Amino acid sequence: MWFEGTEKKFELVATEARFLSLGADFWRKCVRLAGAQILSEIRNEKMVAYLLSESSLFVWDDRITMITCGRTSLVKSACFLLDHLGPENVDFLTFERKNEYYPHQQKTDFLKDVAILQTKLKGKAYRFGSPDEHHLFLYHAEKPDFRPDSSDCTLEVLLYNLQGPARELFSGPQSLGRTRSLTCMESIFPGFQIDDHLFEPCGYSANAIREHEYYTIHVTPEENGSYVSFETNVRLGDRLVPTLRSVIELFQPASFDVIYFHPAKELGAFELNPFIQRHYVRQSLSCGFEVGFSTYYLKSKEPMLAVPLEDVP
Repeated sequence: MWFEGTEKKFELVATEARFLSLGADFWRKCVRLAGAQILSEIRNEKMVAYLLSESSLFVWDDRITMITCGRTSLVKSACFLLDHLGPENVDFLTFERKNEYYPHQQKTDFLKDVAILQTKLKGKAYRFGSPDEHHLFLYHAEKPDFRPDSSDCTLEVLLYNLQGPARELFSGPQSLGRTRSLTCMESIFPGFQIDDHLFEPCGYSANAIREHEYYTIHVTPEENGSYVSFETNVRLGDRLVPTLRSVIELFQPASFDVIYFHPAKELGAFELNPFIQRHYVRQSLSCGFEVGFSTYYLKSKEPMLAVPLEDVP
């Protein structure tokens, strides 16, 4: 038994879209096309957050962010929205895929997804990082007239091979109260409305919103490949590194990646001892964003055991 926790993501901006006026049936269809379903929702005057069977969907009036995991075909949902809007009415689009634990089990790969997107609009594709280690694939539509607001930032922290109490908690019997207490995000991001869900036999997802801001957590505590993603659009400023440290200390990964979208040019790498920064990649996109991608590892102190393979034919 396995589950691919590593996620795919796209973000789309269309100034004239009025996404919040679209009914629940529209979003159920959009999510279903990817191979997921809506479990629950929370909303305020600025946005709606849908908790999915495979990650999350966030909807504002002029933009959406959709994240899916497992064997989903997220590109189908992206094309559904492009067809609904008309590609000429899209101001901004990015599509991301991280390196996966089980890429051979996926229905498509990144290059196939890009080929489909290129039939709708033209863009550029990049690989951040080395192909034989952690890396990120990123596609963005060539929309040079788009310029992000100076506060438009997104932080993604992707954590692998959890250690310590967090792994034990998420791998065993859970309660929402105990899980919320462990994640302690309310002390880092106070005043957020939270919607969370425990999966059987294990796993946890949470969406949280406050006005136009969100954060989301997804935990896949697989024995052979535990994984957590944390993402937020909160403009952290001086709190960026302390927030990173809080997330890392909570989940105690053996390695993790940081992806940071920011419109400023002073984007830099982060020192996060005792982890060793393995790679730092930085790229300017024509749509006005700087993207930073960093990978971090703990130095090995003792040998690991080989992993038995149970699915050998």
